[in-house]
Amino acid sequence: MKDLLCLFIAGCFALLFNGCADGHKRITEKEVVAAPAEIDAKAPEIIEYSLKDAIGDSGKVLNYRLRDPEVVQYIYQAAEFAPLWTKEGRWLPAADSLHTLIHESRRYGLLPEHYYAARLDSLKQLTTSDTAATENKLDAALWAQTELLFTGALVRMIKDLKLGRLLHDSIANKNQTLTAQFYLAQIDRFKTSPKDSFAVGLEPSFWQYMELKDALQQFLAKADLRKYSYINPKDSLRLPINVARRLKEDSLYDRNPAQYDSLYLSESIRRWQRKKKLKEDGQLSATLVSGLNNNDYEKFLRIAINMDRLKGLPQMPQQYIWVNIPAYRLQLFDADTVVLTSRVVVGKPQTATPQLTSALSDMITYPKWYIPQSIIKKEILPALKTDPGYLARKGYNLFDTAGNQIDPYTVNWARYEKGIPYSVVQGSGDANALGILKFNFPNKYAVYLHDTNQRYLFSKDKRALSHGCVRVQSWLPLAVYLLRRDSILAAPNAVPVDSMNSWLAQKIKRTIPLRNRMPLFIRYYTCEVKEGSVQFYEDVYGDDRRLRERYFKEN
Repeated sequence: MKDLLCLFIAGCFALLFNGCADGHKRITEKEVVAAPAEIDAKAPEIIEYSLKDAIGDSGKVLNYRLRDPEVVQYIYQAAEFAPLWTKEGRWLPAADSLHTLIHESRRYGLLPEHYYAARLDSLKQLTTSDTAATENKLDAALWAQTELLFTGALVRMIKDLKLGRLLHDSIANKNQTLTAQFYLAQIDRFKTSPKDSFAVGLEPSFWQYMELKDALQQFLAKADLRKYSYINPKDSLRLPINVARRLKEDSLYDRNPAQYDSLYLSESIRRWQRKKKLKEDGQLSATLVSGLNNNDYEKFLRIAINMDRLKGLPQMPQQYIWVNIPAYRLQLFDADTVVLTSRVVVGKPQTATPQLTSALSDMITYPKWYIPQSIIKKEILPALKTDPGYLARKGYNLFDTAGNQIDPYTVNWARYEKGIPYSVVQGSGDANALGILKFNFPNKYAVYLHDTNQRYLFSKDKRALSHGCVRVQSWLPLAVYLLRRDSILAAPNAVPVDSMNSWLAQKIKRTIPLRNRMPLFIRYYTCEVKEGSVQFYEDVYGDDRRLRERYFKEN
């Protein structure tokens, strides 16, 4: 036992004085050389073995985590671990350019702190300042740390510019574009390109992204990006403390937030509401939290999130239908021109409209509504347990798997919990929830576009009111456009507009195939550009909040 203890102590001393059992230097140890020229001789070993350690420790280098340390290792292997950004104790012009790009990264919807901005500032001060200690200027390990952070920063920025941040690393790494060879080529390109053209070469080129990026520049010119405490509206237990802390940052609460006083907090809320010219109710509410979080820094994060969403778009076709859920709007595009716009009603937060890519395949005049099992389970089954007459009052019919109509009074509804072995169908007619025209498209969610028997809902400002399908106010102009498009592209097999109008007038159920399917994109964008400025929409499903907490929590 004593021998084992001696061996353990000896091992500790070996690590302390020799760096590691293999005897190689790391950036965790000073390696002061006699002259700047000697830094480049010492740095490769330090870089090589520090990277080996980082790969074995999930990319950790000191208190920093390198994104894709294997990629960084590949890049340095190609250079035989020689420094890329420094030479003989000097920053190269490419390093200065990258340092500037990191500090200007908000222009691209990025955050300097994601690219080690503060640590690189400190390293620049330690290694080049006139007042810096000589041992820092001649510490090869310090210069090696600079190297790794610069390369790690650029690797992460390349990925973020091209794909965005809204993918887990495991998913992003499967992208066939972002190979180690691609990163190496991009670093070579960075050294020979102006920093702006380098960034633009990685970003999407379609107009929606460029329009939002241009509007971001105007936003940044006027924005106050001071960071306030972010209030998580779902953290109800700590909500009073978090609100008090946030009001303290506005000098509206001058006590200890952890020992808040309800009356004093209410008075502070009123002072904030008065300052913002809002109704002074002094209440802790979702509206209050939303208002406190609605500062320029949080707006910037929302713009950044939406820019990343746009990076996930595929190559867009010439013509397509675009539904933006938070805007409650459908648009029909031909190239970059909007040829039709319609208000829509989308799913409630509890029954959210899914984001998807598909194509309209057919339309049905005077459709029946085959109610999805999800709605049956949540709404219809509980109602039937109370009153089997519920179906008749709603105009629904019950059918078994053979298509036979079933009397709901003959079924023991108490025996069912997770669903029923029956179909619930609402017949065609003006009272049908789908209205008098339905647009079908392949999808796994059993949703579609359709008219509605509740057309008054289109007059509301907030229209997250459906079970998940998208109700379209301008359904008839959309249908006419699709049939006329078919007559041009698919004649003579296209169904004439007159035939559809005749079936609608006669209240006839008829399926109308679309010979030339129209691409459909249902998406979630909480900001877009109007007249050159960024317009924000309500985060109706809380997606922005969830993404902010996942990818920007440290901010």
